[in-house]
Amino acid sequence: LVETGHIGRQASASVMVTDGETIVYCSVCMADTPSDPSDFFPMSVHYQERLSAAGRTSGGFFKREGRAKDHEVLVCRLIDRPLRPTMPKGFYYETQILSWVFSYDGIHSPDCVAVTAAGIAMALSEVPNKQTIAGVRIGMINDQFVVNPTTEQMEDSELDLMMAGTDSAILMIEGFCDFLTEEKLLQAVETGQVAIREICKAIDVLVQTCGKKKMVEAINLPPAELYRHVEDISGDELVKALQIKEKIPRRKALSALEEKVIMILSEQGYVSKDELSGPIENLADIVEEEDEDEVIEDGEVDEGDVHIKPVSRKPHRQLFSEVDVKLVFKEVSSKYLRRRIVEGEKRSDGRSACELRPINSQCGILPRAHGSALFTRGETQALAVVTLGDYQMAQRIDTLVDTEESKSFYLQYTFPPSSVGEVGRTGAPNRREIGHGMLAERALEPVLPAEVDFPYTIRVESTITESNGSSR
Repeated sequence: LVETGHIGRQASASVMVTDGETIVYCSVCMADTPSDPSDFFPMSVHYQERLSAAGRTSGGFFKREGRAKDHEVLVCRLIDRPLRPTMPKGFYYETQILSWVFSYDGIHSPDCVAVTAAGIAMALSEVPNKQTIAGVRIGMINDQFVVNPTTEQMEDSELDLMMAGTDSAILMIEGFCDFLTEEKLLQAVETGQVAIREICKAIDVLVQTCGKKKMVEAINLPPAELYRHVEDISGDELVKALQIKEKIPRRKALSALEEKVIMILSEQGYVSKDELSGPIENLADIVEEEDEDEVIEDGEVDEGDVHIKPVSRKPHRQLFSEVDVKLVFKEVSSKYLRRRIVEGEKRSDGRSACELRPINSQCGILPRAHGSALFTRGETQALAVVTLGDYQMAQRIDTLVDTEESKSFYLQYTFPPSSVGEVGRTGAPNRREIGHGMLAERALEPVLPAEVDFPYTIRVESTITESNGSSR
């Protein structure tokens, strides 16, 4: 059941989605003015499971919900990942998606409901997303696939697969299974795609009735002429820079070339010092100071001290902002690199398209740890540490779905800025670190011994010490 139009009417769009007695409220809002142009769409997602949804309150000293729990962060990522690819380039209005679980019946999980609710709210809003998205969970009980199984059914399921996509494509898959075959996983994905397609069709019908006009006029793409200028100037130098094997020297060469492109375009009069871009006339072509007794002549209108020419007689020169130049340079660099690989040439580090990075591993490098290993793949490196404890050291988690859950195995992932040779914030784990840690944790869980055979707590820490490519 989907309701809209009577709660949260100040938002660009808001919906209440009900599954059984589980109710999720989701709203979408936009900023009044656009942010600075960027290659990253300014969208934030917040998801919260209130204990009151299950008729409970916190047993701790603080009774109000505080910072997001790890589980809530993971659901935020589930919502963000399928929505972000549907956002058009050139739309820079900051967008915020807020989602709350207002009711939970203990039967229908709120996470997949939240993904679909966000997709519906976005489709109804003014945000010019390209396609409607929906999310489902796929379980497998007694060798049969079940769409959006209940929490009781999931206890016997060999598969927990979260999916989101459009009526024609899959945009996000996350989950884990108990040694299922590749064929079974493909069948599960096909089952999920059929369910998603049906939900998206129903959402499109709702949008035709209740949807707002999309802000397509707010999409501001760099001028097509700028791509030609950047390609003409960078040319062979860009190809050479992309062939540098080491990451840091390659990054420095590309940065230097980017600055060179900006400097040349500035010298040629194409780059504006402000952030405006577009066909701009010289001020002298528009306004000229004249005597007060100037008469109307040749279509020119005299208004006191200011002589206005409605149409400039000089040819216009397209002006570009530095931000646009940087965005286009990045796109051109990606296009050159991709074309080079597709045409059968080697990648930047000298490997062919099917060649793996060199792999090396060392064990027992930390003398006081219960277990340690250093794993290196090319220029990506992780230092892993294992610590054992008794059952009392298990991690205790109080969530809406699982009351006083405890985990005897948990993996914590850290990605410091030094791993990519940069300066940045450190401290509490960010959403990416929480998400990557959970992916690795789920991958290792099926191979661990049963708690009856190994009644100990296992803590794994994975610190990324170098990164050039994926570190998961």
